[in-house]
Amino acid sequence: MTALKDQIELSEEFQKGIVCDLHSHSSYAGGTGSLDLQTAVQNMPKKGVRIVGTGDCLYPPWLKILKEQLHDPNEIGIYELKNASEEEAKTKFVLQTEIAVTAPIDVYRKNVHCIFLWPDFDSIEEAIKLIEKFGVKNSMGRPFLTNASIEETGERINAILDINPLIEFIPAHILVPLGIYGPKPPIVYMSDFFGEAAERIHAFETGLSADPSVTTLIPELDDLTLISNSDAHSAALNRLGRELTSFDMNKIAYKELIDAIRNNRVCYTAEFHPSEGRYFLTGHRGGIRNHKQDEYCIYSPDMIPQNKTCPICGLTLVPGVLQRAIELSAAQGSDREYGKIYGKKRNFYRMVPLVEILAHGIGIKNPNSKRIRQLYDVIVRAIGNECKLWTTKLSALEEILHQLIDEKIAEAIVEVRKGNFCFTPPGFDGSYGELTIGETSDYKGINIVKGKQIAKKQMTLDDFSR
Repeated sequence: MTALKDQIELSEEFQKGIVCDLHSHSSYAGGTGSLDLQTAVQNMPKKGVRIVGTGDCLYPPWLKILKEQLHDPNEIGIYELKNASEEEAKTKFVLQTEIAVTAPIDVYRKNVHCIFLWPDFDSIEEAIKLIEKFGVKNSMGRPFLTNASIEETGERINAILDINPLIEFIPAHILVPLGIYGPKPPIVYMSDFFGEAAERIHAFETGLSADPSVTTLIPELDDLTLISNSDAHSAALNRLGRELTSFDMNKIAYKELIDAIRNNRVCYTAEFHPSEGRYFLTGHRGGIRNHKQDEYCIYSPDMIPQNKTCPICGLTLVPGVLQRAIELSAAQGSDREYGKIYGKKRNFYRMVPLVEILAHGIGIKNPNSKRIRQLYDVIVRAIGNECKLWTTKLSALEEILHQLIDEKIAEAIVEVRKGNFCFTPPGFDGSYGELTIGETSDYKGINIVKGKQIAKKQMTLDDFSR
């Protein structure tokens, strides 16, 4: 295999930079599985990730574990496991948490998730004292910063940022319900919620249900750095490293990372296909409200009922990310069209977690079964890491795969690389999209009620790689 491995040639656009996944959660955050530092050290090299966010560093029990297990040997704000082997020390950590910020918008309250990056433990300790002064109940992995007004929101975020000039604040998964542009209640500009703190935003996170083809619809984002992260809530191989950002960094150091974020030094991002994300399209899923399990409806933006209500239960539909992006484009005075890229060039590729492709190719439901994990390891050892599955020249990848694994499984991987796949149905109302290989969809004209078939249209390779 060595000779074949040497044949791998990355396209020039995607062979640069330090690959990072800067948003994750510990087991202390609500709704998570078991996620620990050792698991990250074991799995992130398989993904091709060098720097990982610790998650939940403001929560005292997790902070205690971080202090016990991590150290910063070079005092540059980049951490690694204590007593790590040379191989383990290649995986670095940056101190990170998500904060849920809430404030009133008219008669409603809006809940917005934000990523915070920290240069050192001293800054974290000061922030904990500050949020306790604010009256925050720091009783779970993700603290809730509850504010009485937009003005107070801006003042408090600014007070946190003033602790250290290298603390970075990034709106997370911006278009889903708990993102800044989420629909309940809707806002038009970030300052409508963050107040004066909006001026200190340098970057935004796309989230799993959006990528540059969606966020480019929103003019306010044109001058901000676009990043992508996994927001992993478990250690599963289809969760960790499922979205990534490669930064143009001269060295691995915290200050260098922050400078790259603030100055848009992004080589590329690796994105979930938006239609796999849980909130891509508008609709209502089955099994909740008064829907039976097999009763659901899904709409692309051009097919949403005029009254925006569900024909099954009569309640207001949950707006999808694509719908929200189109609404924001109009509200910000633009007539941008989905499918075109506006503003700055954003290098990105779309990927499907390899374990999901393998499960589909074999015909089993559990992408984290022992059989899948063993096959995953065989492939990753041969090509180097999962990132290279998407950036290796296709001819070299095909040669490797056909010598390694069953032809049917190899073809499933190759078809996804070619863009010959879709999600049927696509993600909506909290449900992930379901992978279909061998078909494509442009996600227009979708009007499904109680399981009608999705209309499909051929999608070109250019659509996939843009």
